[in-house]
Amino acid sequence: MNFQENISLKAYNSFGIDAMAKYFASFNTLAELEEAIGFTNRATGNGQMETLILGGGSNILFTKNYDGLVLKHQLTGIEKIDEDENYVYVKAGAGESWHELVW
Repeated sequence: MNFQENISLKAYNSFGIDAMAKYFASFNTLAELEEAIGFTNRATGNGQMETLILGGGSNILFTKNYDGLVLKHQLTGIEKIDEDENYVYVKAGAGESWHELVW
């Protein structure tokens, strides 16, 4: 997992605000998420680091730099669980685009 320092968040929010993250990483698996949690323990010695899990960035407005770890989740996958005459039941990763899923 690649932890980066002092990364612009401009590309990660729909408002295009150029705030900076002290630390930044993307995760694609739960194992990588666990690794990121371990990073906060190593970086601070006590795990007391502000952490923000960022999705598509459409519902967040940065007003200042983020003095902690920003994790960009990219857990994907769509699985049809069941279907009946009225509904289709799906399981989707949190990194899936809502618009694309509904479409």
